[in-house]
Amino acid sequence: MPKKQVILDFDSTLCAVESLDALADMVLADDPDSEAKVAEIERLTSLGMSGELPLSESLARRLAILTFNRGHVERLVESLRQKLTPGLVADHQWIFDHGEHLHVVSGGFVDWIVPVLTPFGFRTEQIHANVLFWDADVCVGFDQHHPLSRNGGKPEVVQQLGLGPNMGTIAVGDGISDLELKRTGHVDQFVAFTAHACRDVVVREADTEVSSWTGLREILDQAWTP
Repeated sequence: MPKKQVILDFDSTLCAVESLDALADMVLADDPDSEAKVAEIERLTSLGMSGELPLSESLARRLAILTFNRGHVERLVESLRQKLTPGLVADHQWIFDHGEHLHVVSGGFVDWIVPVLTPFGFRTEQIHANVLFWDADVCVGFDQHHPLSRNGGKPEVVQQLGLGPNMGTIAVGDGISDLELKRTGHVDQFVAFTAHACRDVVVREADTEVSSWTGLREILDQAWTP
């Protein structure tokens, strides 16, 4: 019997922070209105993750506050590599060995998620996220037609990947967009990952709650045991 496939979130799951919030801290460091702008971006992130604001609106409004370039993204990648969930980096061989069963599906952006994760065993072709638009070195927006830019996008992507119910598919995440995979019946098990963010509605409807990488690995190893 083939191993169960796993759908992993990135922000506040594989990574200890919300990457767009981290980018805002960096980009706005010298802005005289930095404190207010960062607070607003964090508020919009929270509203989107809790389901109180459509993800597409949350994403568009956050990006509208930021003006950044490829240099900022390069610095962000270096920063995020230091903020991955404790235990993940040390388990790079385990991740490499099981890479064909691990799919990252995120409302973040491939522009930084791919370079952050691939050195630790995740496969580029199995990382799915939003896409930024660039004019030379300056970000000028994002693909608003990408499924992951809106609510309901994760189930759509999982379906496109040929994964779904009755295949033992496991989803792991902290936000409402991850919970949608369970609510729509696209996965057989949903694990609420609460090491970095704990949202009541997500935990309440999850099949299992786990608060560490070690705990998650134990769940996956058990699921993969014949």
